[in-house]
Amino acid sequence: MTVLKSTERQAVQSRIPASSAAVMFNAGGGQDWGMRGRVGKANVQLFRNWSEHSEWVRAAINVRKSQISAAEWDIVPYDKTNDKFDPALAAQIKRLFNAPNPTLDSFRSFIEPIVEDILVLDAGVIEEVRNLRGQVAQMYAVDGGTIKINALWDGSDPAELRYFWYPDHVARAAFRNDDMVYMMAHPATYRVVGLAPMETLKRAIDAELSGQDYNQRQVINAAPDGMLDLGEGARPEQVTAFQSYWQSEVAGKGAMAFVGGTRNAKFVPFRSSNRDMQFLEWQIYLVRKIAAVFGISAQDLGLTADINKATADVIAENTEDRGLRPLLMLIQEYLTREIVWDPGFGGMENNLAFKFTKLNLKESLARAQMYKLSLAGVSYMTVNEVRIDSGREPLDGAQYDDLMVITPTGAVSLTDIPTAREALEGTPTAPSQQPGSAAPKDPAPSKKAITA
Repeated sequence: MTVLKSTERQAVQSRIPASSAAVMFNAGGGQDWGMRGRVGKANVQLFRNWSEHSEWVRAAINVRKSQISAAEWDIVPYDKTNDKFDPALAAQIKRLFNAPNPTLDSFRSFIEPIVEDILVLDAGVIEEVRNLRGQVAQMYAVDGGTIKINALWDGSDPAELRYFWYPDHVARAAFRNDDMVYMMAHPATYRVVGLAPMETLKRAIDAELSGQDYNQRQVINAAPDGMLDLGEGARPEQVTAFQSYWQSEVAGKGAMAFVGGTRNAKFVPFRSSNRDMQFLEWQIYLVRKIAAVFGISAQDLGLTADINKATADVIAENTEDRGLRPLLMLIQEYLTREIVWDPGFGGMENNLAFKFTKLNLKESLARAQMYKLSLAGVSYMTVNEVRIDSGREPLDGAQYDDLMVITPTGAVSLTDIPTAREALEGTPTAPSQQPGSAAPKDPAPSKKAITA
């Protein structure tokens, strides 16, 4: 398939409105795209470092990444009451998401880096590459920390550049709005870029990492941090000699000071014990803050104290409703609006949408239970539909493609169920009414008599 631009992201230049030049600053470097008010994410490397070296933050990110990538999805009609959509186009778009570009194998490997950028930077970025027909043919995940946004872009000029690529602090490429998708979970009227959970958790993560460093020193060091007083009989040269012996033979990397000339030898600790500091309670407090900001529960991070089955079910449901579902809705809205509704695919008029159909087995079970109650025992999937959905080969026979209903005598095809009138008119004659049998004492009135 022929594409218009290469993976090196060659930019499409456009004319810059002269009226905006007075209020914008020049980003400098790279190709000359004129004066622009470009805003990008700050402290990107700091946030990346936190996401890699804080075990709790890493666990929270991994939980959400795996949940999103494992959720089932499909290209479905946007308006279910409108049956005007092209199944061939839906299949084409689905193939695009299943194989976004030649370097990725699946939707999972494509979406997980984007989800991590949303959680770490609130900047999940996708570059779109088009074929000669103007359709999106390839999609690439881009480091959100290298993208700056034109703060004065208002959408009035489709050819105006909106996004700029700064891989090395120099503008190397520029993109129009329809060349790139920039996902933000927390936009605001007073800022151009979003607010990531990492920015809110600055103090908590700093404290958590400092606590890790403290505990690591206590494990590695051969001696506790403190000051050893050798007493009033120790001369300065003796203190120096003992200090050298201690550091080389005993203390290892311990933070230890030596003094002499005071009454009685003693040890003065620099820090209180973990018990005195209630370090465990402090660490749990920090983890709960991290979990709250990321929209997950503490039990998702392994803190299961004071949790029984009843509270665990409620917490799991709240986690899905408050954290997972909003993130799923955000992603499917962006992918629908920016990819599925791309002008190359016919825009919104194609009546198609990217949708997460099932999150997990629990949701599928709850949905099946709801269907069972609402349909009063009538199946909503055929035998072959269930087999195909579970990855099995369909069975031969028309009866396996019909919906079934459960009756006292067994399963019956929905097409074979008689109507109420057919059932009444086709009722077999009772034994008491058969020839040679006595007539009932109080015969029931006939259907004709009831009608009359």
